[in-house]
Amino acid sequence: MAGSFFGLNMTSQALRAFQRGLEVTGHNISNVNTPGYTRQRVDFAALPPLNYYQLGWQNLGQGVGITGISRIRDQWLDSSSFANQGNSGKFNALSTGLKRIDGILAEPSDRGLLNSLDQFFNSWSGLAANPGDAGARTAVRNSGQALADRIRGMDSALRSEVGRTETELQTTVGRINEIAESIAHLNQEIRRSVTSGGSPNDLLDQRDGLVNELSQFVNVEKRVFPDGAYAVYAANFTLVDSVGARQFPSNFDAATGTVSDGTITYHVRGGSLAGLLARSNVLGEQQAQLDTLANNLRSEINTLHRSGFNKLGATGVDFFNGGITPPFGGAIDFDLSAAVKANPDAISAGTSNRPGDGGLAQTLSDFRNSNLAGLGGKSFGAYWRDNVNRVATEASQAANSLSTEEAISAQISEQRQAVSGVSLDDEMANMMRFQRSYQAAAKALSIFDQTTEDLLGMLRR
Repeated sequence: MAGSFFGLNMTSQALRAFQRGLEVTGHNISNVNTPGYTRQRVDFAALPPLNYYQLGWQNLGQGVGITGISRIRDQWLDSSSFANQGNSGKFNALSTGLKRIDGILAEPSDRGLLNSLDQFFNSWSGLAANPGDAGARTAVRNSGQALADRIRGMDSALRSEVGRTETELQTTVGRINEIAESIAHLNQEIRRSVTSGGSPNDLLDQRDGLVNELSQFVNVEKRVFPDGAYAVYAANFTLVDSVGARQFPSNFDAATGTVSDGTITYHVRGGSLAGLLARSNVLGEQQAQLDTLANNLRSEINTLHRSGFNKLGATGVDFFNGGITPPFGGAIDFDLSAAVKANPDAISAGTSNRPGDGGLAQTLSDFRNSNLAGLGGKSFGAYWRDNVNRVATEASQAANSLSTEEAISAQISEQRQAVSGVSLDDEMANMMRFQRSYQAAAKALSIFDQTTEDLLGMLRR
């Protein structure tokens, strides 16, 4: 049977347990405003009973003990949050880039390429009406120069955006690698604590916060090892394992949305990295579209212009630089021909050398409505208008998708807060409960102590 000190030991253990409950409650209250903090709970359990023999075998309870300190966390909500963060990061990066591309295209406005094309073909109509007017020829040259400047300026802006996107890609990969190193370091600390029987809850919060941040950059999956360490997979690439962190691949293929380490190709489906790759692909398409437009302007306008006569009596003169046969330089060096740039009289207006002949100028003015094989059977204006509309539609879709993901994110955040967040009302109730329990255990300890003292006093007589 239990000795006289049994009650002292039982109540002193209860005091320690309730004190730990108060400490954990205080820790929760202290971190009520800490981002990423997970509410903790002391897990109490009755200690194994003491078996003794008295008129048969009997069991005597030994009080309460602490089996652990748990984090109140929903793994399903964590997985949902990772997926949502990945989608939000993707659509945010894509939407931001598409808005800037849409701003470069600047349609509809007087700064847009469609307006420059209209002004260019309108100037040919003015020259057709007054083929001998020097001002009309100057207007054609000026509108041609404005068109060329606009095309080159747009190409320069797109190239700057390409450089910006490439920098963001490298920065994103750099941050992914930094996070991976931090997770690997926390893995070591958590492993040491878990294997020694500890509950490193605050370290687990830090690691989950890093994984959550990582999910904003790339689609993430995790696996928990028995020793508490994480294996983290980014785009199916093993970023962190039981050994440590590995460098994320930095060879990008925007067209396929993949990265490669030189041996294996990994498809990036989520996070800002996926959005940046998609944005890079759109930028490449826009550069190609602009090059196609510039090259067709060269070949088609120059072909017609060569067939006419200018005021100097010459024929076979190019209006734009680059001639009429490939290869062309695209948009980057699109400009007027040297002859037209030097003298507006080099501009051809007629199909013959007769004074007052404006037939070629009229043909060039009407050419705005011609459907060209090089532009997919579309006119210059229709080709570029379709391109602008496609970008605007993609930008709108990306913005709508981002708005949807933000709404989902708010919902998941509320659910996680309901499960893992600290409620001051609940914690104050717990504090009162533990305080009263502590006081009761202290009173019981005092009674057991007095009883034991009385017993010892009787023995000394």
